[in-house]
Amino acid sequence: MLHLSPHRTLACLSLLSFLLGSSAFAQLDRALEAHGGVTKWKSFGSVEFDQTWTSAKGLKKDHQLFDLRSRDGLITSAAYTLGARGGEVWIKPALDALGGTPPRFYMWTPFYFFGMPFVFADPGVVQESLGKKTFQGQEFDAVKVTFKKGTGDSSDDFYTAYLDPKSGQMKLVSYVVTYAALRKDKPMDQLEPHALVFEEWQDANGLRVPKRGKFYNWKNESIEGEPLGVMEFSNVNFSEKAPEAAKFAKPADAVIAPL
Repeated sequence: MLHLSPHRTLACLSLLSFLLGSSAFAQLDRALEAHGGVTKWKSFGSVEFDQTWTSAKGLKKDHQLFDLRSRDGLITSAAYTLGARGGEVWIKPALDALGGTPPRFYMWTPFYFFGMPFVFADPGVVQESLGKKTFQGQEFDAVKVTFKKGTGDSSDDFYTAYLDPKSGQMKLVSYVVTYAALRKDKPMDQLEPHALVFEEWQDANGLRVPKRGKFYNWKNESIEGEPLGVMEFSNVNFSEKAPEAAKFAKPADAVIAPL
């Protein structure tokens, strides 16, 4: 048995970490290119789309507009309006207008799934290659995504992206949500993992973005049971111009959403 000196052990661990990180970047870079390229994504100042999310909690159907640089946003529907400006989230007509879903959580969640894999190139993201994983009999490149402390509202969240080794296109993402209002002080090992399987993609302004995906319970690195919900995106449009900041300003009759 080979015993390494402490210095050599640290050197080997550093090399292993570098190789895993390099492999993850290579895998993710391939995925980004397969979806239109991160340079193209970053060339746009805004995106808007219609979103429908069907789940056991009901139906949410709205129009969403985001500044892709600041991530300020506006979500409008017949039943509710949410906005985010400078990190502050507001909602009207009331805090419970989403039927129990925390407004800050909803503000960016559909956008984050819509923005995959591009959002995995955001500042604060840490990537790690998990090598190959099999899903439904097919082998995929797997990249784990975690976040540096202080990134977003729930930096303990983590994702595993499954990427087609031939095309580079994303197939699914498994994830664990640690948002405080949903976690309810549960230990990390008691949080239930889920997965979003991307069933359809669409081309919009030179980018390949999600059109339809289904949510599932995730167990033993596979989906389990019937779908928990369906998320759909339509009427997608990117623009090089950023929206006017005034669009995201809090109206007088809106209330600030807590963390």
